[in-house]
Amino acid sequence: MTANTALNQQPEVPPTHFVDHRIYNDPDIFQVETDTIFAKSWKFVCHESEIANPLDFRTTSVAGVALIVLRNERGEIKCFVNVCSHRGVKFEQRPAGTASKFICPFHRWTYDTNGACIAVPGIGAYAACGIEKADLGLREVRTAQKYGLVFVNLDDNAMGLDEFLGDALDALAPVFENQELEVIHYNEQVLDANWKNWQETNMDLYHEYLHVVNRRTSLSQDGYHERKWHVHANGHTTIDPMKVNYAKMKGWKQRSDVVFDGLTTGEFRHACLFPDIVFLCRSTILRVDVQIPISATQTLIQFRGLGVKGESEERRLQRVRDHNEFWGPFGRNLPEDMVVSVAQGKAMSQQAGGYTLFAREQDDTTHDDLPGRAWYAEWARQTGIDPASPAQ
Repeated sequence: MTANTALNQQPEVPPTHFVDHRIYNDPDIFQVETDTIFAKSWKFVCHESEIANPLDFRTTSVAGVALIVLRNERGEIKCFVNVCSHRGVKFEQRPAGTASKFICPFHRWTYDTNGACIAVPGIGAYAACGIEKADLGLREVRTAQKYGLVFVNLDDNAMGLDEFLGDALDALAPVFENQELEVIHYNEQVLDANWKNWQETNMDLYHEYLHVVNRRTSLSQDGYHERKWHVHANGHTTIDPMKVNYAKMKGWKQRSDVVFDGLTTGEFRHACLFPDIVFLCRSTILRVDVQIPISATQTLIQFRGLGVKGESEERRLQRVRDHNEFWGPFGRNLPEDMVVSVAQGKAMSQQAGGYTLFAREQDDTTHDDLPGRAWYAEWARQTGIDPASPAQ
């Protein structure tokens, strides 16, 4: 049997244990994902600390729809479609800022922070058609918060945020409930890979063999391989916490100086929310990933590091160092993950008839592929596509 024949031969495992590479590269499947998943799911868009004061805003997009998330004059967090009601122009181009009103550059239609249209040049000319400013406000998007995390949903009929989350964030409750958090580090990266390539990396602890740091500080520790995965409603997964000895990495020290209240020295916690959000907590810093798919083969990933609000400059500096030695853009782990995700995306686009295995079964413990199988079960339910046989 030639290598190429083996590559394209369907694996002799249950259909729940592999996926066809076409689901990563097919633009029609990407459009189905956009319409059935991203346009109907709760999406994390920012932490409340990023719009801390009245009139602060951030812009983003969900399912290709431009959005603006802001605090109005009363301090309420709201989200609107970032498109003028007149001619469909994206009125706010900045990624973030402070503004008491938003003026579309095309015809100077103006909106306040409650989405109301407050100025239209020559409004009287619309009287014959019965158009008034009160009818011209921005389209508001459902917004909800949990633990200071701001979520939006384009679908007015979707389940509420609490029902969507269920108990999946209980694993991080000690961090969220014992101190007030804020974003202390932010970076983003466009990867030439499908958004699922990155999400699989976050669900796959078997890939920790990739990282020198993980091999030295985690994989050899007692109890590492015995942790259990837990599958929650709506495709979310978590794993039992563990303690990591960071001092086993030459030049590093144990994370004991600025440990989050509610955690112990070196404690690691993990939660993965369907479809594209991951929380990774390493004792002193909480990382939050979210993705903005650009196309079937390109993805924008936003990385946030959360620390404790109001802490001393010395403690903050240590927390940022802890974040960056592992997860910063020049850290030990994050660039390695990016390299393999791009390599995976490139290979899949060249060999679209291949298959990816999710066939590890280890009694739901650390290196079991249970999270991937649970995630693709939810993906199939929402898209109506069989990931093992997308053409059928």
